[in-house]
Amino acid sequence: MTRLIIHAGFHKTGTTTVQTTLHTNRRKLRRHARILLKPDFPALTDAARRFSVDPHATTLADVASEAVAFFATLATDDPRPLVMSSEDLSGHMPGRHGLDQYDAAPLIMSQLAEAARAHFGDDLDLVFFFSTRERTAWLRSTWWQNLRSTRLDQDFDVYSDAIAAAADLPQVLSEIAEAVAPAVVSALPLEESTDMPQGPMTPLLDLIDLPEDQRTKLSILPPENVQPDLGLESVFLALNRSGFRDRYLNETKKLLRQMANRQLDRD
Repeated sequence: MTRLIIHAGFHKTGTTTVQTTLHTNRRKLRRHARILLKPDFPALTDAARRFSVDPHATTLADVASEAVAFFATLATDDPRPLVMSSEDLSGHMPGRHGLDQYDAAPLIMSQLAEAARAHFGDDLDLVFFFSTRERTAWLRSTWWQNLRSTRLDQDFDVYSDAIAAAADLPQVLSEIAEAVAPAVVSALPLEESTDMPQGPMTPLLDLIDLPEDQRTKLSILPPENVQPDLGLESVFLALNRSGFRDRYLNETKKLLRQMANRQLDRD
């Protein structure tokens, strides 16, 4: 029996920290699990993102095709559990490309489940794991990410109303569970996993049954891609609303982020 754990999101719930930590500890974990990260299945994540912004039968078929092609590369006689981790498997982050919800995620997950079962057989032990976050904290984090990465010009209240459906992560999880049944769908809020011994990595280590003596050997990294508490949100919002051309806007925001990180490092 093969255990396959698909950590497919959600965005801004500690996923970058988890993936960097998995990458850093890949050699230490390889006796216990096969770790697969974004660079291991780029065509699949690209297809998932395309479908999320262009949801048609043809783009969904592309997701299915890429899933079949990817799983075909994985050995079926290796007893180690598999861990796939990429929030982009759920599509693009809401708040950009016109997306205001995670409505593509259940359909994408169903294609992943179908392709995985076809490759590994009926005794596949398939688990979908999602890290979540308290509603307002998630909205603020995605708002900041979209402010810094796109030309988002909505203030927080308008933005929150616009993607209210996406912020209802429990409802999204319910729809995913229905789409992938009988696979297990598990979730844990970032607010809870942060205080666990290995931080947001802990739920995944539990799912691969990593022994405690092996967990103590891992290098646990600090949180990554954290929003600086310097009031830059209003600055970036004003810049996005300004007459700066995209090139100069991006350079200005990059410089401000570098200055903020430099100050935080000195503090």
